[in-house]
Parts: sequence; C-alpha cells; structure tokens
Amino acid sequence: MWLYESLTEIDMKINKALQKAKRSIMGSDTIELRGKASINAAGQLAIKADVQAEESFLKTLIDEGLSGTLYSEESGVLSFGNPREGDEKSVILLLDPLDGSQNYLKGIPFGCISVAYGAYKESPILSDLDTGVIMNLYQLDEFFVRRGRGAYKNGENLVSFEARNLPPFDQRPIQISYYAYGDLASQYAFDFQEYYSLRSLGSAAWELALATESRNDAFVDLRGVLKAHDFAAARLIINELGGELRFFNIDSQDIENIPLDDFKQGYAIIASLDTEFLTYLEEQFYSHGLLVS
Repeated sequence: MWLYESLTEIDMKINKALQKAKRSIMGSDTIELRGKASINAAGQLAIKADVQAEESFLKTLIDEGLSGTLYSEESGVLSFGNPREGDEKSVILLLDPLDGSQNYLKGIPFGCISVAYGAYKESPILSDLDTGVIMNLYQLDEFFVRRGRGAYKNGENLVSFEARNLPPFDQRPIQISYYAYGDLASQYAFDFQEYYSLRSLGSAAWELALATESRNDAFVDLRGVLKAHDFAAARLIINELGGELRFFNIDSQDIENIPLDDFKQGYAIIASLDTEFLTYLEEQFYSHGLLVS
C-alpha cells in the first residue's frame, strides 16, 4: 500500500487483508474459482471466487489481531475476535469481496474489491463508516479515503472537483456509466447517446471510483438493485471531493441510517463530482418519465 502520514495501524492491517484476498483469487489457475458456489446474503448467485476472497480477507483480519463484525455481500454478518466499543482494534467493515463477478467469469479485466469501515459499535449504520478502500483486481491502482482527512489514489492526493477547473459540462466530452431496465429506459439511453457517451462496464464500485477522477463524469443506475456494499466506499470518496451520490428511492435524510446488516434493500443512485451536471441529469430523467417525484 502507498504510505502517507494519515494511515493508522488498523488501515495497514485492513489493506494487508485486501491484498491477500486479491492474491487468493487472481492466481494463474482460476477455472475452479469461476464455479458457482451458493446464494449469497444479497440473494444473488455467488461464484467460488467471491467466497474465497471473503474467507481470505476475514482470516487475515483475525491473524492480524483485529476484532469486530464483518458485513459482507457473501456470508452476511460475521463476528470475529472479542470486539468492544472504544477498543482501537475493534472495527466494523462493509465488504464487497469481488465487484465485477461476471467480468471475472468471462475473463474481462475490470473489477475490484471494496471495503468501508469504522470504529466498532453494535447495530451500525452507514454513517458509522468513515474510511474506505477500493482496490483494483487487475492493476495496482488503489483508492483510499478518510472522512474529513482527504481522498487519495495510489498515495497521491485527489483534488476537489472545484479545484480541477474543468469547463462546464455542456462544453466538454461527457461519459456516463448507465444502467437501467425497461423499454422506456433503453429508448432514452439511445436518445441520450446523441449527446453523451454511455458505458456499462460491470463493476459499480470501480466505475464510481473512476468518477472520482472525472474519468467518468457520472454514474447512473436506475434499476434499484445496488446494495450498500456496492457504493459505501466510493460514496465516501465522492463526498470528500465535493461531489454527491444521490438516491432515487430513499429520502435523503434516511441515507445515513442505512443499516449495515440489510443486504436485501436495493437502491437506485446517481453520482457525480459535478453537482450541476448531477442536477441536470436528474431533471432529464424526471422529465422523460423514467422517475416519478
């Protein structure tokens, strides 16, 4: 992991767990890991690589002497060690051990592991997570954020959107990650491509990470299927850089109260560092009948 002065011992140990999880599924022989494993906590079909990454991550946390509760897409709620509130080695973690499973199955090199975490407490909610890491599975790229302390890529500080001095959105090339269901949504996507480049790359967390560098100008998922573990770490980065991740199917005041142990609730989201463009997109979706206010 790239070193900088805000890292703590806990950060280093969690990063070590991420690195080992990554190595456990990115070896030369991945045929067996592509096999179906079980239905995960989110009600989706998991492959063996998902489960192995989770198991490796948890084992390293235990080996490193940490305690806490791991909330993971695969197994749900996993307590380990002897966690206590106020104990600096007790943590809560919300993990997506392999974001981009379909790409992994097909041998498409696009995906990541993401985790958001914070100090241990019982019955935690989204706002209790103050640190996040998104680690690319196929490259060395890694994002790190701590609320109020900055966001980084590969140890280099990411500057706020305002400091980037980009032209207005209607004066620059725009690329959007776009996911939607239904004929109306699809038709609007085709119309939209007259003005913007649309992509669906198969890893929500990494596509959101690209938005933190303005390599993606926005991320849109109208399906209502994303879970908290898909966006928790990326949302911390986006907020830290002055952007927003907004929800279409939950009141804004309730976002911070999302319980970490709810793996079933799906969300429709829109995110960008450019809040002016974000508002414009929202207005377009409502005016085309894709969303109902």
